[in-house]
Amino acid sequence: MPETFNTMFQKPEDIILFILAVAVLLVFVGCIYAFFQAIFLFIFSKGADDKVKGAWNSIRYLIIGLFLTIMLLFIGPQLLKRVNMPNAEVYTAKSIFAKIGDIAGGIGELVGIVIRDYPDGNFWSSSSTERDISSTTSYEL
Repeated sequence: MPETFNTMFQKPEDIILFILAVAVLLVFVGCIYAFFQAIFLFIFSKGADDKVKGAWNSIRYLIIGLFLTIMLLFIGPQLLKRVNMPNAEVYTAKSIFAKIGDIAGGIGELVGIVIRDYPDGNFWSSSSTERDISSTTSYEL
């Protein structure tokens, strides 16, 4: 069960794990973006040298991002152990992935609350033309 945001930072180690997890998550999302951008640029380049060069640059960014992800997951915790960080045995790839799961669970709970408590209650099931326009709040100038 994912931790809530209220209980996520009870120890100093949790803050460092959270920072490492967010860094890994951001770099990985950037890698996925670079991958799809490279595919898009290759498909729609039509042989234009500048677009093909941009696609190769996206692939380079993807490789650099994957390298940074591996460094953050495996070399980062080893570096923290080398500098004699207190409780250094806590910082492992497994605990970083667990913290990423907690973050994702917290975001999922937040999105679930927003969707569940949406004022209309049927936002996703009705089309925009079926909604009653007169019930919306109007603002006068």
